[in-house]
Amino acid sequence: MKKKFLILIILFMLIITGYYSLRQNPLATNSSKNKQLTETQKLNDFEYMYTILKDDYPYFEVNKRQNGVDWLSMKDKYISKIKATNNDVDFYKVLENILSEFNNGHVSMINKDFYSLMQNLYEKDANSSEAWLTQLNSETVKERYSSMPDSKAVPKDSKYIVPNNVKTNLLEKDKVAYMAIHSFNSFNIEGDMKIINPFLQSIKDYKALIIDIRGNGGGDTRYWSDNIVPMLLNSTVTDTQYLAFRGGNYVEQFIKSRLGYSYFSLSKISDMDSDVLKNSPPELKTDFKYYSTNNTSYKPMNSIGFNGRVFLLIDNGVFSSAEAFAVFAKDTGFATLIGEKTGGDGIGFDPAICTLPNSGYIFRFPLEMGLTSDGTSNFEHKTEPDVKVSAKVGADLTKDETIKAVLKLID
Repeated sequence: MKKKFLILIILFMLIITGYYSLRQNPLATNSSKNKQLTETQKLNDFEYMYTILKDDYPYFEVNKRQNGVDWLSMKDKYISKIKATNNDVDFYKVLENILSEFNNGHVSMINKDFYSLMQNLYEKDANSSEAWLTQLNSETVKERYSSMPDSKAVPKDSKYIVPNNVKTNLLEKDKVAYMAIHSFNSFNIEGDMKIINPFLQSIKDYKALIIDIRGNGGGDTRYWSDNIVPMLLNSTVTDTQYLAFRGGNYVEQFIKSRLGYSYFSLSKISDMDSDVLKNSPPELKTDFKYYSTNNTSYKPMNSIGFNGRVFLLIDNGVFSSAEAFAVFAKDTGFATLIGEKTGGDGIGFDPAICTLPNSGYIFRFPLEMGLTSDGTSNFEHKTEPDVKVSAKVGADLTKDETIKAVLKLID
């Protein structure tokens, strides 16, 4: 559970820093001879995608409630779009468009650069990533992605480090410290901690620390859980979350990779505590079969002995593993949240990935519904601030409404 949707958010940060485009034209070919898929092959691939999502995707009802989109009911429309494609490139683009109607940042097609990055990251964590590597290393996938050109937008020697990721400031000397972190990018951890560690040591006697994660799309949960939080804790805190699963056959392999066991060892939804169920979405009782309870303890490590208050600045750009930080801070009382409602989807594993059998294209999707300690769906309801003010980021911190709110609370 330490790594949360790592790959998506690394790429998200590369998008906003101008290095990368998820909408890169895949220039797809199925072999060195540029053999194109037949209509039947395309339709069979879509049928395969549709069936897996129908059985395992957790947020169909949320999409109906929030966006008025009944994705499953539009199958015939999607088939018509696929029949109208002229080549593999068109097919890929149509699949992108079809998946965009999930209105979920963790549902997408995988292009060449994303594929290469996933291989690199999951091979480094092979012991808990077998299911992901099985998909990435299939012969059909290798043939497809080897035929695509590399993006010229990403330097080959780049380690995907987000530049100028951490900014620090002493808003009021000996009283209020400020630290902004724009991404929890895994590749930034080592370098960023060379800035963060001495800064935290230098403000250990301050009255307040403001951690600004507005616009932080996430990255790696370990950025904050294994580094920042342990330094600021003086005692162990525990956070409880739940993962609910539809029970389809396909995602079981990913559950085994991360938890080490299958559905057979999970609890049944019918046995879930009534206090948790009453806050959960109604479809949990009808469309889901299993759940796991995750009690995570966070212990002090290299603690600076900080006894002041921690404030976390949030907005709707806070997503994935940054959202996980907001959930943790709210549930445990680690910090007071200031700003606007987050972007959500911070509880769970990396999205499952799936290879389409004919084309070799890969798509991904969340394999579970993440619930907070009281049973609330984090994807649907996100995280509300303790103090709601405008979270607009300005160049002048003294005029920032979130900063003003913090200063008012500590005066």
